[in-house]
Amino acid sequence: MATSFIRHLSFTKRNIAIPADYRPLYKIGHVVLILFLACRSNKASLMKLHFLCWAIKSQRNLLQVQQWIKNDFKSDFHIWGVEPTVNRALIYAVAEGLIDLNDGGYSLTDNGIALYKLMKKDKELFKDEKVFLEKIGKNGISEQRIRDLSSKFL
Repeated sequence: MATSFIRHLSFTKRNIAIPADYRPLYKIGHVVLILFLACRSNKASLMKLHFLCWAIKSQRNLLQVQQWIKNDFKSDFHIWGVEPTVNRALIYAVAEGLIDLNDGGYSLTDNGIALYKLMKKDKELFKDEKVFLEKIGKNGISEQRIRDLSSKFL
């Protein structure tokens, strides 16, 4: 009986939707927002980009980072995630001329700034992320804060 069942078993390959958070274009949007809204001179280290991409990934992460800032960066903070999707998005963004890689940091190009302006026009696109990053501002979390935080775990 089991043998006859196996003979009639067949599989059909179906496309599987990739969650938005794993799509390079989605992450490029996040990186452009971060560089424009939360980084001095529209430039950041890889570690800062990973940290802020992790922060905007979920409401829980947002609240944790907001609490850390509210406590003047003195509260206990756990390790954040480092995602391959951020690295992949950066590779594509550099290749497309949206971001430059120089001196160990990533910075927005004129094309990246133009993309930010397009994203800004759409009030629903990345709505929560925009609010959070605007609240942090360019001076809210410095590169030194990120280095200090990451040195606790290395």
